[in-house]
Amino acid sequence: MTPPASAPAAGHFDQGQYRSLLRGMFAQGHGIEALCFFLAVTREALFDLVVQFNLPTPNDRPLRRSGGARAWKQTDFTVLLDGWLNNWSAACIADRLGRSRGSIWYQARRLGLPKRERRSLHWPDQPRAQPFPTPNIGSERKRLPARWFVKGTDKKLELTSKRNGLEVDWAANVEAFVDIGWRVWSGQRISRIAEDYGVSYRTITSQVWWLQAVFPKGHKNTRDDFDRALGEANARAAGAELKKCLTNSTFPFWKTRNKRQSKRDKRNGIGAGLDY
Repeated sequence: MTPPASAPAAGHFDQGQYRSLLRGMFAQGHGIEALCFFLAVTREALFDLVVQFNLPTPNDRPLRRSGGARAWKQTDFTVLLDGWLNNWSAACIADRLGRSRGSIWYQARRLGLPKRERRSLHWPDQPRAQPFPTPNIGSERKRLPARWFVKGTDKKLELTSKRNGLEVDWAANVEAFVDIGWRVWSGQRISRIAEDYGVSYRTITSQVWWLQAVFPKGHKNTRDDFDRALGEANARAAGAELKKCLTNSTFPFWKTRNKRQSKRDKRNGIGAGLDY
């Protein structure tokens, strides 16, 4: 079979395809490590997608890896997802990977890949597997000023940059760092937080991940403005406490019943279950 003229190029997916793919994987219960492995993305890029598509935070269970000469490698999953979302037939994907059609169907069910219309399946003449890009959800990286003020807050907050304007110096602006967390607890949209802070969308999602702050559930609880009192009330209702990391006391995080350990401490090898 030959592909139709309108067949998308391998490795280029639209927003709807990404949303369908992630929802299926989330429904199968795959954790952060597994999602990063299957999608070949960084944790930061994954959390950008989680926030953009308003998906629940995935669990942090480790990925169970299988050994042996026939074990699936990350590049194998790249070919599988690339071919599946571009409507290559299972036989075509199996041929490219040197595997059986049964193994392709098994992995598709395991990953929670979306169902496809039989009539749309084809065997492309020259399929080329490429690592697929994450959606463009922010503007191009730009240099930050040496000093600037945060907008839309109830107190005067100043930010400073480092590395010649390439990064915000969060260690020197901890109060502003914590302010991001209160904004999240209040339900302020990431795009509006980024606008108020004068930084990129990805910069904010990265700090939200470290802070371990939690958005209120439901679209009706999101907002454009910042209400600190509402954020503090939501945090109290969730039983969240602002604590300092053990391995880097400069940076705080929100400790909750489900997340008692900071991501910085976990990264630095400190065991969970410690008394803070």
